[in-house]
Amino acid sequence: MFHRFTIYIIVLFFVVGTSIAQNTELYDRYISELNDARTTKDFSRLANAYYNLALYEEEKNRNYERSFEYLSRSLEYYKVTSDTTGIYETKFHIARQLLKNNMYNDALDEFTELKKYFLESGDRKKLTEIELQLFKLYFEKLNVDNAKKSLDYIGQQLDVIEGTPLKSRFIMSQIRYNDLMQEYEIALQLANLCHEESQNAGSIEDVANCLALRGDIQLKLLNHTASITDYLQSLEFLELVPYNNERLKVYRNLASCYTAVDSIQLALLFTRKYAALQDSILNENRLIAVNNITYKYESREKNAEIKLLEREKAMAEESNAQQRRALIVLGLVLALLTIGIYYIVRFYSEKINTAKIIEEQTEKINLQKITELKDRIRINSMQSMIEGQELERERIAKDLHDSLGGLLSTIKLQIDNIKSKSNGKLDEKEVETTTHLLDAAVGEVRTISQNLQPGALSRLGLIPAIQDLVNRYDGKYGPEIDLQHFDIPIKMNQNLALGIYRVVQEILTNAIKHARASEILVQLNRKGEEIIIHIEDDGVGFDQKKRYQGMGLENIRSRVNYLKGNMEIDSRIKEGTSFIIHIPLRTTSKI
Repeated sequence: MFHRFTIYIIVLFFVVGTSIAQNTELYDRYISELNDARTTKDFSRLANAYYNLALYEEEKNRNYERSFEYLSRSLEYYKVTSDTTGIYETKFHIARQLLKNNMYNDALDEFTELKKYFLESGDRKKLTEIELQLFKLYFEKLNVDNAKKSLDYIGQQLDVIEGTPLKSRFIMSQIRYNDLMQEYEIALQLANLCHEESQNAGSIEDVANCLALRGDIQLKLLNHTASITDYLQSLEFLELVPYNNERLKVYRNLASCYTAVDSIQLALLFTRKYAALQDSILNENRLIAVNNITYKYESREKNAEIKLLEREKAMAEESNAQQRRALIVLGLVLALLTIGIYYIVRFYSEKINTAKIIEEQTEKINLQKITELKDRIRINSMQSMIEGQELERERIAKDLHDSLGGLLSTIKLQIDNIKSKSNGKLDEKEVETTTHLLDAAVGEVRTISQNLQPGALSRLGLIPAIQDLVNRYDGKYGPEIDLQHFDIPIKMNQNLALGIYRVVQEILTNAIKHARASEILVQLNRKGEEIIIHIEDDGVGFDQKKRYQGMGLENIRSRVNYLKGNMEIDSRIKEGTSFIIHIPLRTTSKI
């Protein structure tokens, strides 16, 4: 046992000695970098050198006051060089030290500003480190709600971040929170997980801290033997770190555990270790205070040198500023001259362009007036032509009805009379054929007369006339035509009624002759001060992009235009055709 203890002591001194030698070498290198930066007046290197020295004083020497002063200087030089990354990294360590010195409000302000910056930059790892520090702050102030929120936030971040050593620190924070909430069983489970995670990560320091925390929980649960085991394992690392407050707590708790298990000698041993370490920490703090006083006196000369460097830098910046101002004035003069020339050229260009635009607009207006005049003349000509056609049709219809129709009727009566008086001597078959021919001629004359001038339109009105037209088309071998109407006025301007009649007649003719439709729907409705005509068939349809001869579409469109209406056509090959026509009731067109 004594032999093993001797070997352990030798190894411990070897490790500590090697660590001290490495630390001394590292400190000398940082001091050399600082002196080189001062000589070359390189503010960026000065900022980095002070930053490294600050972290060294905190981690190796536990001299937080000197570390804080180095951080303050580093922050000043980072601001001079506008190094944003350096500024916020330094502020993070300053905030940590404010928290260690129980300056909670100042630390909270700093961490809030840091959190806002790293949220904008999207650095999840740094946000997690900040939230861990905020947890410590809330934990120290016993702000349980905010501490829980911090833990939840850290957990969310760690779900996204992979392979980070922060997980062990997060679990340690969870252990402390559950310890505070007296959830000892949960805390013990987390302590086991912490030990496993830190071992996997290979961090001896985290392993020791997890063991110490597990020992605390075991002590709360009165598992003194397990607590002693965890504490002793944690000391394998903690005793390598001089003046460690965590080790001081472990010594005190070990003394309590050994007392509880009636091991008085070991309890006395760790009580003495506790007292010796406490005295060492107090002496170290006194030595640090003395060194800080000495350092402050030594720093006066360095501060004077820094101020001199800052004055030289300010003078150089002032000289550069004067040169920049001269260049800016020269640039402004050139810019004003350029702008002046630009606006002069632009003024004359706009004047020329305006004149061109006015000339073009005048020409367009004149062309539009000429086009409108031509259209008006064309409309008047077409109107006169259509009126003449209608008058001529009316005259022809009257002539056919009064003369040819009457004559043919007389012939038919005469033949019928001959047939009745012949006593069977005439050829009955011949007479019968002649009678049929005459009947057909009379029917054809009647049809021609109706097409040229629908008599039902003037006698009965628009709807009866269209019904008569539908009845003539809707024969045994013709299509099935469905006429529907609603609120069509009985009394209507004769020219308007005739125009609507002609439009319906032309569309029905096209549907039967060209579309070969089997079903046709005709709807006439009144909506406000206009008549809506909807005619739809199930015929072969046509391609609206092509022009067709003999279909009468232009004639229909012309009639609708003269009635001051508008027409929409929807036709698809093998799917039929649909016409929707809107005609105002108070049209002044004359057909």
